Amino acid sequence: MSTAYRLLAPADLDPGLLALWRNTQAANDDLASPYFCPEFTQAVAAVRADARVVVIENQGRAAGFFPFQRSALGVGKPVGGPLSDYHGVIAAPQSDWDVRALMRAAGLSLWNFDHLVGDTQRFAPWIAASTISPQIDLREGYDRYVEARRAAGSDLVPKTEGLARKCARERGEIVFTWHEEKDDALEHLFRWKGEQYRRSGIPDGFAVPWTRALLRRICGTQGQPFAGICSTLRIGGRLAAVHVGMRHGALLHYWFPAYDAEFAKFSVGSILLLRIAAAASAHGVSLVDLGKGTDAYKERLMNRSVNLHEGCVEMPSVAALGRSMRRLAERSAAKSRAAASLLQLPLRALRRIERQRRFR
Repeated sequence: MSTAYRLLAPADLDPGLLALWRNTQAANDDLASPYFCPEFTQAVAAVRADARVVVIENQGRAAGFFPFQRSALGVGKPVGGPLSDYHGVIAAPQSDWDVRALMRAAGLSLWNFDHLVGDTQRFAPWIAASTISPQIDLREGYDRYVEARRAAGSDLVPKTEGLARKCARERGEIVFTWHEEKDDALEHLFRWKGEQYRRSGIPDGFAVPWTRALLRRICGTQGQPFAGICSTLRIGGRLAAVHVGMRHGALLHYWFPAYDAEFAKFSVGSILLLRIAAAASAHGVSLVDLGKGTDAYKERLMNRSVNLHEGCVEMPSVAALGRSMRRLAERSAAKSRAAASLLQLPLRALRRIERQRRFR
């Protein structure tokens, strides 16, 4: 089969290509996440200049799409960078394409991935680790879901509802809103997440202008089947918790939750998540993806999961050589106390630089 690759800016995707992208995604359950929607790539491209898409062509016809970001020395990352909870190639399983040829067409020397799904077989040589993204399956309804969780030994739902009743008695009426368009909800989320990041000693992802601009743009997108969702919890008339996520059809991706630390003892973040799950069916949502990780609350709420893969595609290049040298240094430090002492400071500095550059 004749295969070709075409590099485009997301803004140059014409209506025909966008329709094919959406149809390809709709035909593959592995690609159900809103991160695979063209709207997500377009939103990122509107706030960053380095977003691109490789269009895969079979026999002269478009057959797949590979969205990504490219920085200096051809170092690539998924579109959305550290904000991307799912990534891969949007293509039919029977389409013809090759990972190395895809990288060359994209001009990439490295492509780092940590949430890979879809046609992972072709990426097998570069997969270094695997994990899961927990999900809440609500297809039988919220009440049946709660019963099943209780039967499985999870007491998180009744405990959270007990805290909600206590909170209402002590602080006032609890009001949940599925999607709120007021700007102040987002501003509170940015402030609360910043405080959370500082307490944890990690870089504040929302101190970077493009991340804030992206969330604002996504929350303002209210189409079908893709939409941004900004859910809120007000207690006694005061904003107490906010969650920003995205939906694609019946799937809602739980993305950025935040809450006022003053209400922490009531677990208002968990109250908001359960209110979202309880209201989901009324808004056409039957699956809530909680995002990668095995936090205690996710393990107690999940009733299914998706496998995710981590690794890095490396092409012969200066960037790949540098990565190989770092791996060699880390292995040496792990094996030898003398090497660990010698390499401790440079490796620590390198990790600090990488953390600071994640959102650039």
